[in-house]
Amino acid sequence: MFKSILKIVCTFSLFGLMVVGKTQAKDFEDCRETDPNEFFSLINAPVQSYIPPLDRNGNTILSENDVFIQKSRHYFAELNEFPEVTISMERLASVTENNPTALENFESKITVLGPDCSKVNMYRSRLVGSFVAPFNQIMGLIELGIRTNSDAITQFATSQLTPTTLDFDQIVDILSNDLALNVDVVDNMLPQTLRSQFLADDESISLNSMSEMALLAFSSMGGAIDSDVRQIYVFVPKSMKGIDSSQETVILTSDARLYGIQGFDHDVAGKVLSRMGVRTSIVSLSEIKTYRFGSCRIDIAGKWMQIVNGKKIRSCPFTELVRQMVEDGAYTDTEDYKHQEIVFEGISRIMAQKK
Repeated sequence: MFKSILKIVCTFSLFGLMVVGKTQAKDFEDCRETDPNEFFSLINAPVQSYIPPLDRNGNTILSENDVFIQKSRHYFAELNEFPEVTISMERLASVTENNPTALENFESKITVLGPDCSKVNMYRSRLVGSFVAPFNQIMGLIELGIRTNSDAITQFATSQLTPTTLDFDQIVDILSNDLALNVDVVDNMLPQTLRSQFLADDESISLNSMSEMALLAFSSMGGAIDSDVRQIYVFVPKSMKGIDSSQETVILTSDARLYGIQGFDHDVAGKVLSRMGVRTSIVSLSEIKTYRFGSCRIDIAGKWMQIVNGKKIRSCPFTELVRQMVEDGAYTDTEDYKHQEIVFEGISRIMAQKK
């Protein structure tokens, strides 16, 4: 009896492995382009060329649209015996780089590998359909389109793809990586009507605002944040004198996480995050106090100075001390607390929940 049961279990286990194996093989097959030799055999096939009907003066008697329809039917019949092929976006870009309509006669036989291995059809040298894709893939396709002068790919990526949701850590990654972004890609993602709200006519995107503009583009394309964070507090100095310009900006989230973001344009970022349901509160600081690592404040000359063991130093490690002050709750002993008590009370509630 036991041997019979064991045999049945093993049989079903083996069957399950076979099903999983077949599924993985199918997924792999779906993500591969067809053998390039088949693709080139198709586009180099010796077929009868389409000639539109002409009048006695040699002028086409059909409209441009009717000519296209007849031509499509002609090549559909001519290529009927050829198998369908699937090509990558990179191959599409390469083949059409110098001739955008190079594949127009073969569109009935060609699909293009899109995001998440989706099969994208072509019509009149354009990619057809709407899809969901990770934001980094969308930016990659736009960069490919720009590099190869492919309006079809650029238009597809900017207007027919909706980015998948991002969690707050991914949002911070975007905001922390100005240097990793391509200004031409961000420019292409931003609709002109939205761009005009943040930039003057003919104004270029500054490096310091690159990531914030990328996040704005993400929002304009239908992107959303999948996160419990509904508010952030941004700690900014009232003066930059005495503070290293490379210092990170400290933000506290409503779920009690502290982040340091390099090159953070809090004005633009606040507006963009508000569009996506994350309220931004600016905490302006003229003084920082900690219980173990000294304090900083702005002197009468408007410059930050640090006080360590009673000694004054004409500088301030702003980021590190702000982090410690928030952890300690020592902001209650500062002058800023008196003028922004309602804001700091919100911070206290968040840190109390964390503890």
